[in-house]
Amino acid sequence: MIDVLIIDKTDQIKSILLVPEANIASFDDEVKALNEVESKLSAVVLLNYNVMQEQTAEYIKVVLKVSSSSKIVVIADELSEEETLNCLLAGAKGYQQLDLLKDYARKLVTVMDDGEAWITRRMTATLLDALRRK
Repeated sequence: MIDVLIIDKTDQIKSILLVPEANIASFDDEVKALNEVESKLSAVVLLNYNVMQEQTAEYIKVVLKVSSSSKIVVIADELSEEETLNCLLAGAKGYQQLDLLKDYARKLVTVMDDGEAWITRRMTATLLDALRRK
């Protein structure tokens, strides 16, 4: 079973995520979610950007500080390239638009659990450019 932790105040992600091979826990409070992440050895974390909005990148860093093996995917209606890049540079391993989550949920959870990234080729190029500039 794949441990999936959902951090979402609206339950939008939970209502879409139908993955039978996943043990799903959902939290509408970021502090309670953080405590749960800390208790898991490795989990796929689906984080709704709207929970923390501009502070999402900082929250990702905190999650990874308590559980470096967590695999975080940011879910949002639509993020700008800069917002997505900030989340990836903070340690997220993926980004998925909410309206397409239903189509990709099962594959997303599986590949994230396998240690892969969930970003477009274009975002991969943008991320590599940003890392080169550092």
